[in-house]
Amino acid sequence: MKNNLNLKTFGIGIFLSTLLIVSGFVALAADGGDVLTVRARKGNDITNMDPAFHLGDEEYNINLAIFSRLMKYKPGSQELKLDAAKSVDVSEDGKTVTFELKQGIQFHEGYGEMTAEDVKFSYERIVDPENDSPYKGEWETLDHVEVTGKYTGKLVFSEPLASLFTTTIPYTSGAIISKKAYQELGDEFSTHPIGSGPYRWKEWQPEQKIVLERFEDYYGEKPEFKTIEILTIENTQSAEMAFDRGEIDDTSISLSSVDRYRDKDNAVVHKLTNLRYHWVGFNTQAEPFNDIRVRKAIRYAIDSGEIVEGAYNDVPEVNNCMLPEQIVGSWDGCPDYQQDVEKAKELLEDAGYADGFETTIIVGGPDYHSFSAQIIQQQLMQVGIDIRIKEVENQYETLNKLPAAMHYYSFSLNLNPGYWFEWFTCDQVGKWNVVAWCNEEYDELLVEANTTLDQELRTKNFVKMQKLMHEEVPLVFVTNGANVHVTKPTIEPSYLAQYAQYEYYEKKE
Repeated sequence: MKNNLNLKTFGIGIFLSTLLIVSGFVALAADGGDVLTVRARKGNDITNMDPAFHLGDEEYNINLAIFSRLMKYKPGSQELKLDAAKSVDVSEDGKTVTFELKQGIQFHEGYGEMTAEDVKFSYERIVDPENDSPYKGEWETLDHVEVTGKYTGKLVFSEPLASLFTTTIPYTSGAIISKKAYQELGDEFSTHPIGSGPYRWKEWQPEQKIVLERFEDYYGEKPEFKTIEILTIENTQSAEMAFDRGEIDDTSISLSSVDRYRDKDNAVVHKLTNLRYHWVGFNTQAEPFNDIRVRKAIRYAIDSGEIVEGAYNDVPEVNNCMLPEQIVGSWDGCPDYQQDVEKAKELLEDAGYADGFETTIIVGGPDYHSFSAQIIQQQLMQVGIDIRIKEVENQYETLNKLPAAMHYYSFSLNLNPGYWFEWFTCDQVGKWNVVAWCNEEYDELLVEANTTLDQELRTKNFVKMQKLMHEEVPLVFVTNGANVHVTKPTIEPSYLAQYAQYEYYEKKE
């Protein structure tokens, strides 16, 4: 067995580019010492730290710091490197992944050395139907893990899993937990997790803070900060005030605050392209939106740049296709839709709506949804479409009833491009496919892309699927949004999309 990472079969080098990684400038922590104080992602407290059942936003960030996995992302990139594994080899058919662990890896709290049995336990419990893990889809085709020695084993798949090296192994579902610790702690493991990563779980004060402490017996390069304090400040304005007072070193900020912080000498702004898409959508099964000419007319009437400028403070980039350019499968020829009021009027007249029509646009959630709806309301007024804005508390439940209306909506996603396309398949109509669009060719392309290791074929399929959406206009993509952080100018952070990689925060002495 080779003592290196052999992923040629998966073509990992083709698509693990430096997507969405932003670094700042090096510096000291807020207290000038070994403590890094940050705001939790969106200010949310943790709920369940078990990798098979995690629920909230901050769990992702902490998972990356306290658990080891066979492989992980290098700091500042999406290129993979070996983590707990000494070697990883993939069979030609992609159905067997052979691994050898590094010897001597210790679990936190004295739970002993990591072995292949821990890997088997960690992964098989996620796919075990009796456990009903919500993340079993991330190991969807895993049949079993075969232990071949104390430190060696095989991941055996019924079919190749295309997302294995993007969102499974190097992410939360790839976390290796201590079998012994889980069996001893039971339900307590969810709030007292035992890993083998660079930080150990030290303290949790519900609704106040989580404390991580550097694990001195960590097998890899030790992180610079000894302690990380994660404060659960839910209100963004309160978090910004805490940053201004010097109480925290890093926080996400509102889009409206970007300009203010850019003018400060004691702050560095980091803009991250979100793993998210924002769109104007229709119920394509109801009049008048079941007429493609109406949908095309609305696309011509919309000015995405004006929406981004007005509703998002002109922070994110406009993107009229599903995938941002850094993700595998992005469409290089993605059309840049320009507003053309006259063309929109011609299409509406051809469809029998020369005088326009009245409709409703449903919005909920963040303020930028509502602001976007107001801008769209004014834009469509120019072509005779009179829109009433309907604010709802639960947008998903409303849209799931498939009303004859428009909507402005957004979804949060991950690094696996197949996941982005999943929500517009035929079997999702009446569920998450809120545009009620069904295209069998689209579905077939997605199935093929999700079960192949050929990255060129995956890319080709993803582009074809975006072209189908362009041709049939079930919705109009506007932007991928942006997540903005501000840090002390004495800290060098590392982010993986919207996730903080606490292990890689650095300071200047």
